[in-house]
Amino acid sequence: MARWNNKQKHTTRKQRNAWKADKAVESNSTDDKEFSETLSRLLDDIAVNKHLIQFRRKIMFSYEREMTLTQKAYGRDRRNFVFGSQIEGTTTLAMMSDTDVLQRFDTFRLFLDSENPQIQPHAHQIVIKVSTICYSSQNCVLTMSEPSIQAWRFKQLDSNRDPIDIVDFFQSDRTTTNGLIPHAFIFVWANLCPEILRQSKRHGPAETIGLTDYVFAFYCESLPKQCKFVFERPRPGHWPSEKTLKKAKKYGVFIVPQGPTKSTNICTYDYFDFQWRISTNLTERLLMFSLATIHLKAYVLTKMIRKESFMPEYRDRLSTFHFKTAFFFAIETTRPDVWMENNLINCVKCILSTLRRFLTRRNCPHFTIANVNLFDGKIERHEFPKLVDKLTYIMNSLRTKIEGIQMDNIGQTLNERITRKNESSGYCMNGSALLKYVLHFFLVMTNTFDLNKLLKIPDNHRKGFFENEYSHVETNFSVPFGKDRKYDYALRAFLSTLAGMGASAYLKQTAEGCEYNHDGINKARQMFLKSIESNIIGNYMRYASFLFCNGEYYEAYKYFELIEKQIDADKKINLMYKLCVSPSESLALEIANQSCEKSYKQALSVFVIFGQAEAMCVPEFLRCEMYRGRFGSFASSDFMLPDSRRDDCICVQIEPYLYYLQYLTYKELRQEPKQSEALMKLLIFTSISKPARFISFAGDIFLSHFDTSLNMLGHCLEMEQKFESAWTTYKTSLQMIPQRNAAILHTIRLLWTVFQSLSTSLV
Repeated sequence: MARWNNKQKHTTRKQRNAWKADKAVESNSTDDKEFSETLSRLLDDIAVNKHLIQFRRKIMFSYEREMTLTQKAYGRDRRNFVFGSQIEGTTTLAMMSDTDVLQRFDTFRLFLDSENPQIQPHAHQIVIKVSTICYSSQNCVLTMSEPSIQAWRFKQLDSNRDPIDIVDFFQSDRTTTNGLIPHAFIFVWANLCPEILRQSKRHGPAETIGLTDYVFAFYCESLPKQCKFVFERPRPGHWPSEKTLKKAKKYGVFIVPQGPTKSTNICTYDYFDFQWRISTNLTERLLMFSLATIHLKAYVLTKMIRKESFMPEYRDRLSTFHFKTAFFFAIETTRPDVWMENNLINCVKCILSTLRRFLTRRNCPHFTIANVNLFDGKIERHEFPKLVDKLTYIMNSLRTKIEGIQMDNIGQTLNERITRKNESSGYCMNGSALLKYVLHFFLVMTNTFDLNKLLKIPDNHRKGFFENEYSHVETNFSVPFGKDRKYDYALRAFLSTLAGMGASAYLKQTAEGCEYNHDGINKARQMFLKSIESNIIGNYMRYASFLFCNGEYYEAYKYFELIEKQIDADKKINLMYKLCVSPSESLALEIANQSCEKSYKQALSVFVIFGQAEAMCVPEFLRCEMYRGRFGSFASSDFMLPDSRRDDCICVQIEPYLYYLQYLTYKELRQEPKQSEALMKLLIFTSISKPARFISFAGDIFLSHFDTSLNMLGHCLEMEQKFESAWTTYKTSLQMIPQRNAAILHTIRLLWTVFQSLSTSLV
């Protein structure tokens, strides 16, 4: 992250005039300084500190490349980008912010109407002209260049060999509209399959699947004239720096599928469906990356104020982007020495004051695109005075407003710290923020890579989906991926999940009385074998689990010894394993500083998560775990990490799951000594290993899915006819984790068994 340079040259009169601050932000009393410093330290602890920001950006940049590699493996020439708060480092866990992902289609080459590039016969791209003349500043129209010629060039297309995006594009006849491309069309063919498309939610140019917003976009390397506004308009000159602007000039623009708002007079109704929006996401992200931590702290506070004070009434009509735009203009027009840790409260006032000025004028200019009013189609005319009054009230009572923020327990914690002025609570002495996020990213996100898409596919469509994806993987997997090949580990982890989904679909078909599908099972097997080439323990474990459920007990047996040796060696060096055993700031910092590849592999060598789509690749007993969410609910004090317990999935720690599978396999093979040995190993594991509990501002949480380990032990004891011991084990599991625990189902089942036996004896 770029550091803020406080060294300044002598100011000009023009700069001094630009830096005339609102009277509301001029004062900085001793009391305000102490309050700001305390507030700044608190934000360090919660989410906004340099270590955490650097970590989040590193993770998200890797996530971009991992997704890009996966797309290429399926024959989609798309580049993925992450934008917004997750990669900026301007969110907290309590904000529950979505991940904003943009997929750029590289099978299309766009040029401005002021240019005149020739169609190149050797280039396997569709050439599209971007017309900006006669349209609103933020909108354009896309026209396929020489539609008849290009349609003829691509008339012979093979869906298994040619780029999928081009094949899908020509499913509609572009010549009937003279090459004009409607913005709604991209939503028809941009998704993985129609089943997912039907279950996603449309929001502006984005489709929401789970906690991810996907935007599908074209890219134009040339900057339209109106997007050069940020480089040409007058400014004081301290920010953005010349270095930042020079880099931004190399960026083009994204063309996203959203027309102008129909309620405004900037829309030409006849061409509404053909108008697209110009987006400068790359430039805006670069601007955010150029800022110091103090800037981001002020912005995070304004987002909290928006969420609690404005969102209930105005929702997204007064959006985060309005606040971000005011934030940019506030930094640009304010002296650099204003942005200090001991002046944080006045930095927030500065942002709010800028937004209030925009609302007073009823015009919120875009920071990077000329002649755009971001209030158009958002705020009604009669609402502006009300919003100005509300902002004025908040600014005049800002300290009280901040002390009352409920999000992330800001207000209560801040008041406690003010009461204990002598308490030292700097970031270096409190690792909760970094620790929370390390756990979240590597124990949640890595285990659910693209899982939302698989879960949303109906049972009767999963075989077809798997067959389609398998054919694409077979065709494209051996294609050189260049620099993206280093992210191969994520692709193979996803292949393991996809193989489990396909195998589960075929096994379910067999369980329902249909003929065993040898061809389908073998395809899933081939995908499993590709996945274990990454040498990730979790991928081996998924394959062994499939082999057991497919009745291949001897084949599963071959992998048990290998996996056990891997676990023993891995535990000595795996930082993620050590973090789950004994959470600490030092371990979290060590993990944050190591490569994403290493952390990813370590996380997938500790836990494995099976989604509903993979249920038939898991022993029947464990499928009860998918229903634990129906029993009890988390109070705010019990829950810390979003999605840290996927209640509709089967979440297990790999080591005890291995012993459980060994027990079941040796029982099927009637190898009683090995069966007893596996049970003993599971008993020892649950006796020696205790669930690590991480304590933070928001309460505590268990890190190891230890309840599932105890439940597996209870099942083994049942099969040993030791029902009292099994009952005690389930009871211990419930005492440890009383909410959302499948042990409640097992205790009910045992009680029902006892009731039935008593009823039989009485008869």
